[in-house]
Amino acid sequence: MNINILETGKLPDTLEKKYGNYTSIFSNLFKQLVIVHEIKIYDVTSFPIPTNSREADLWLITGSSCGVYDDLAWISDLRNFIKQIVAQKVPLLGICFGHQILAEAMGGKVEKSPKGWGVGVHEYKRLSGTRLSERLGHFYTGYAMHQDQVIIAPTDSISVYGSQFCPHSILAYGDKNKPNAISLQSHPEFSGDLLRDLITRRIGVTIPQSVGEKGLLSLKNPPDNLKVFKSLLEAIDIL
Repeated sequence: MNINILETGKLPDTLEKKYGNYTSIFSNLFKQLVIVHEIKIYDVTSFPIPTNSREADLWLITGSSCGVYDDLAWISDLRNFIKQIVAQKVPLLGICFGHQILAEAMGGKVEKSPKGWGVGVHEYKRLSGTRLSERLGHFYTGYAMHQDQVIIAPTDSISVYGSQFCPHSILAYGDKNKPNAISLQSHPEFSGDLLRDLITRRIGVTIPQSVGEKGLLSLKNPPDNLKVFKSLLEAIDIL
């Protein structure tokens, strides 16, 4: 399988040296699912956006420290390319920032949430009956690390899972039982140690002390990362 990653941000240098870059982190997920794959990375923040959406079997959009509302040329270009991918029905998976920019590209709205930061292990409940939710179950848990979130979902999307804090945690596009694009707010690619280090770097700085401490305590509960990632790939017929 040819997987093209649209890299919209990087881990801090010290953490990348410790845990690997997005290529290795995502490759590890595909290896755990025994998927033979080749990964190509496009750093869309520094280099031109690709033009041929059909060159990959799967497009994957990563997380980022940027906001989808930031006035940056690459964000506008990426929105346009996302529309092309969706129109041509090439499988697309968005994670965190990828979740948000897919929603924006398709007519939704993303904001810095007045609820503040969501960090640590969060639980999301099933909102819609789809093939995905039948396999994933009544709820799932995932690693959260975000302040921005989808406030208004696109009219042609389906909110499959959500929570009181994050009402649109998984969005599917197209046929509800056979979407060609799907996205989630949490991070199935993160390990608990990586998220712990990310929270620790920001606690008391950008993340309020109480929120960060609660998030760190939640890490004792392992999330459903691999189950969620597998379910998403099955939903868009990658597995």
